[in-house]
Amino acid sequence: MAEWMVEPIGGVFGTRVRDIDLRGPLGDGERKDLYELLLEHLVLVFPGQSIEDDHQMDLLSSWGRPYIHPIGRTAGATDAKVERIVDDEDRPPYQDKWHTDVTWDPDAPIVGSLRAIEMPVRGGDTIFASMYAAYDGLSETLRERLEGLTAWHDMGPGQSFISKAGAELVDRTREQFPGTERPVIAAHPDTGRRHLNVNKNFTSHLVGFDRAESDALLDYLYEHATQPNYTIRYEWAEGDVILWDERCTQHFAVADHYPQRREMARLTVAAPA
Repeated sequence: MAEWMVEPIGGVFGTRVRDIDLRGPLGDGERKDLYELLLEHLVLVFPGQSIEDDHQMDLLSSWGRPYIHPIGRTAGATDAKVERIVDDEDRPPYQDKWHTDVTWDPDAPIVGSLRAIEMPVRGGDTIFASMYAAYDGLSETLRERLEGLTAWHDMGPGQSFISKAGAELVDRTREQFPGTERPVIAAHPDTGRRHLNVNKNFTSHLVGFDRAESDALLDYLYEHATQPNYTIRYEWAEGDVILWDERCTQHFAVADHYPQRREMARLTVAAPA
């Protein structure tokens, strides 16, 4: 393991990584070590970095294919890029819901990244939740009941998408990407650890259940998964970079800074082809 200073953030998961310059160049061994840290801690925070889009692209491209959101693909995009998330008085924040990114895409992201470009005077934190911890916190009886069940994931009402991309493009995206079925309890492909695999923003219903039964059980799982015991909250500073494992976490972008301006650079990657 490379000689970086690693400082745990929370009691359950998450760590700061110091004494590393993400502008690189990073060797193959260092990239492998970073990925191993990510698998262990789920969320890696790199304070005070000074990277640009190309550094962010180079770093994540080590672990997968730069991801293009289904809305972008529907609109004809063929080249992934580091995207900007800008909140200000004219563009209200829309990520303030618990979610795992784009679980309604069969080829969803596996690793996510954000870097802070401009932060408000106060607010704008991000909260992460460990779905390993959420699974471990279920009773043995409920874990056994959920094993083998599947849930349907889709765009949902899509109001935030409509506000950003327009109803016509969202309707076309919904036709091309109607959703996908996922196990309620999943096994991480690299670690084998089991984790809860539903999220309130994009999980529609449990397959084979009456709708009322599905809603009741899912509502319980949503509340259970995001309880404070399974979360960390990060207060950003400009230049900070965060990587997270999309497969076994959820996140929530706190919108208490609105209408102050907040600008982030985001890039995710999907599994290698």
